[in-house]
Amino acid sequence: MLTTENKIALYNCILKQFPDPGLYRVTRISEWLYTNNLSIDKFGFNDFGSFAEAFPEMFAFQSDCNKEFIETKRWQTGEENRVPSAENKSHPADSFFGTNNIILNDDIIEMTQQSLYALTKILDNGYTVTTMKQEIYARFDEAKQNKKLNFFGERYTFPVGYTPEGFLVNGVITKNLSAHGKSLYFSFEKTQIFRTADVEQKMSPRRNIEVPVEDKNRIYMLLTDNFPCEQPIHMASISKCLLRSGVDRNKYGFYKMKELLAALDFLKLDDVFLGGVQQTMVTIKRVPGYTPKNEQKPTLRPEHFEPASNIVPSGFLTDFCSLPVKPMSILEQFLRDNGIEADYESITRDLCNDFEKARTEGLIRSVDSKLAFPSRYLKTDGSKVEITIKPNAYEGKKWFLYYVDTVVRERTNSVNPGKQLENFAFLGNWSAFLADLAAKAVEEEWDFKSSPTKNYHILMQYIKYTFSRLMREKKVCISDDRRFAAFNTGLADNHYDDIYACFIPNDPSGETAWRYAGFCTAASGGLGKQLVNCFNPLPEPPTYFNRKEDLFYNNENQLHTDFEHIIIDNVKRLPIQFLRDQFFDNPEARELAENIISCRDRIVRGDLYDRLKHIIIDNNRLFVRIQNRLKDAIELALKRVRWNYKTAIPSYFPKRDTMSLMLPLALLDEAKPDVALVVELTRSGSYQGQTILTLPQAYIDARLVCRLTGDWLVPSMIFGDEISSGEELSEAE
Repeated sequence: MLTTENKIALYNCILKQFPDPGLYRVTRISEWLYTNNLSIDKFGFNDFGSFAEAFPEMFAFQSDCNKEFIETKRWQTGEENRVPSAENKSHPADSFFGTNNIILNDDIIEMTQQSLYALTKILDNGYTVTTMKQEIYARFDEAKQNKKLNFFGERYTFPVGYTPEGFLVNGVITKNLSAHGKSLYFSFEKTQIFRTADVEQKMSPRRNIEVPVEDKNRIYMLLTDNFPCEQPIHMASISKCLLRSGVDRNKYGFYKMKELLAALDFLKLDDVFLGGVQQTMVTIKRVPGYTPKNEQKPTLRPEHFEPASNIVPSGFLTDFCSLPVKPMSILEQFLRDNGIEADYESITRDLCNDFEKARTEGLIRSVDSKLAFPSRYLKTDGSKVEITIKPNAYEGKKWFLYYVDTVVRERTNSVNPGKQLENFAFLGNWSAFLADLAAKAVEEEWDFKSSPTKNYHILMQYIKYTFSRLMREKKVCISDDRRFAAFNTGLADNHYDDIYACFIPNDPSGETAWRYAGFCTAASGGLGKQLVNCFNPLPEPPTYFNRKEDLFYNNENQLHTDFEHIIIDNVKRLPIQFLRDQFFDNPEARELAENIISCRDRIVRGDLYDRLKHIIIDNNRLFVRIQNRLKDAIELALKRVRWNYKTAIPSYFPKRDTMSLMLPLALLDEAKPDVALVVELTRSGSYQGQTILTLPQAYIDARLVCRLTGDWLVPSMIFGDEISSGEELSEAE
């Protein structure tokens, strides 16, 4: 029988490591309790089943889990006795750190794939990442038994193995700095201790990986179909071609694509410096035994490759795929924001049925080593939320839920808002067209500070997307005799009279129906008189506001932010110096950030950012650290909004035809915003932090609505280096 005091202690202990309700492996919870000196035998129980039955407020077995998994719940009673996790400021490892009770497993310690892979290279043991992780667990247990587990200076150290040169490598375990991550963090260090001959004999020989000859020939045909022979090609282009065609490096046992390329005898890899950054160039050689595609038969299509990831697993989704709490919570929050009540169990059932339907109808698609399928849930534009699962590199089920795509993106067949004006009329020289308009309008800054050239960049974006909005509202006017057309630019002259753009029919041989005639105000000059003669009422300016919520941020509403989209998909928009500061314990990521800072080649910078993105994806510790820093910046922005409601700036997104509000995020200096957080009001009344924009992008979107008079988003504060930060600014987003 558990007393209330026992239950409170157990509840708070479990809550520290398993804060979210859901299914967990019984052995994991048992090991966690043992690690914290709260093993079930201390409470008089011989098995976990009887223990769980005595604590129904916390646990419930599922009938289909064969007692391997158990459901943890929120304690709905005894609120006056227990301590909510939000108020518990201690670190989850405080109760056991420094003791020998620790049992390492995937729930308690964070081991990044990047770190594990680097360790296999240093030890040169030929292990896979999964094997290396199990080896670390075994060495840790061995060190405990042999009393070689040392604790000093707030860290554990234990021997893992020896380098080929003979130096000992120690595993290092410290507390995880992130309060939201796992309790412990693994790293390693090479010592100056030299191995003994006895240890040297135990070292595993390196295994050689061979790509089957048939697959080599197929890859050769694929590459020669897309690239010339005997010419250096950037490795990123080669990799993208192979990935798009379904060539999976994991199928052959390679951790990186470069390793696979190096194993192909018809490819020559050379490291060169481009833009001051070391890059790899690949040359396809003509090799006897392989036939170039242009001398061969039918086109080699992606389906000719059948990597393991392309073979859709059979059975019920939950039989082979785990559903982590984080992506499931994102989906649950998305549904709640859109007025759909759902819980973990109902979402799980829906996803299982959706996966089965997608498999039956052939709707599952392969992306690199991942599989994606449509769900029954709909995005705000009516398209389906897509679910992505990925092979699991660790123990447990072979797949796991990797990503939930709830973001609305532009459809490829939609009209490009930025091209509508040029498709409507021949404007002549853009510079002259914009200079005419700038000269007639109230004086305003139409270029960002330190822009390389003063070419009315802001005004160009403004007039393009204003015209697109007017087309949506059917406010572009054409006379009855179709001999005159005009629209209201939304700008005014020094007397605050509306400025109109006027057009006359183009030559029959022209590509557009109209051509630019000039700008005017009503009844002024020849064009102004013709305007009044043709239209009554006169062309109206664009309108953007339909409700007061489009103008003002309500601080009483909750804000939920899509950090995965912001940090992963839009890593280029984050200040590179800010990212560099977060990489203090990751030399590879820090080096990439420094290379990005010094690189001036746009293509090379793009490749560097792609590599950086994958490091963040594989390293949860980095992701959480960046996420926490963004949360701090968001909290500061909300304080600014409470102090001055004008801090939240209304903006219009042409591609999605939506209104949003933008908040300033200061990441390097609290006095100077670096990016803008875009927030949209959902149907449920909460705000969704959709994405971030660079300051130039943010200004262009906000200037469409009105001339800005705020204190943080003005052209004179936006520098040229922010414009060339790796993000195209030809269109507002």
